Amino acid sequence: MIFLINSGHNQQGKQYQMCGRYLLSSPVENVRRLFNVDAAAAIMPRYNIAPRQPVLIVRVGEQSARELIAVEWGLVPEWKKEIGDKPLINARLETIEVKPSFRSSIKRKRCLVPFSGWYEWKTENGKKQPYLIEPVDGDPAAFAGIWSTWHGPGGDFWLETMAIVTASTTGPMKKLHHRRPLVVAPDQYDAWLQPQDPLPRGFLDSFDWAPETAFHWRSVSNKVNNVRFDDEACLALAEIDPQHSLF
Repeated sequence: MIFLINSGHNQQGKQYQMCGRYLLSSPVENVRRLFNVDAAAAIMPRYNIAPRQPVLIVRVGEQSARELIAVEWGLVPEWKKEIGDKPLINARLETIEVKPSFRSSIKRKRCLVPFSGWYEWKTENGKKQPYLIEPVDGDPAAFAGIWSTWHGPGGDFWLETMAIVTASTTGPMKKLHHRRPLVVAPDQYDAWLQPQDPLPRGFLDSFDWAPETAFHWRSVSNKVNNVRFDDEACLALAEIDPQHSLF
């Protein structure tokens, strides 16, 4: 079985970054079918995946075959001397080709990040209210991601990490957040995964990212604010504040 457990970081911290939490609760059969990977072992459902935790990605492995593996969420560039305190959980599409932390990975180490939904927070009545965003069709989908291998200052250690690619919101999702994770269409999985160095001109503009209208959202329980909670209770409808229920 593949167990994704807390890595010991941010156990009680609140993450309101974009995209700072997501879930993967789809049956293994759905993951295997959608991504054409060997996932014979069970995948434990996760409802509150947070930075610095192990997560599943799909990438091109040996002999150009797809593989489903666990890496840590929060990219550490190969050239970094230390891991640092602030994980790079997102990579902006607008600067990913030129930013030193990402420009190598976007050419040679792109990946798909399977998910069933993700969370955003919106200020309402002076409080941060979490919202769950899910695909309208109910199927698992894939964030556009990049990964890297860090070998430590002495080269005697290795850690594989990833970041999710984001872009500005321009449609209905703008009501929740000014940015969103990019979701790769299934018919473009191969194009995203295949390494290309250098990148062809206009490569990133050639993708038909899933539109914002392919998702719907609803407010959910504040339990998701704390990474110690990782069960279906995170998906419960938000409780109505009695002080604001009279009008």
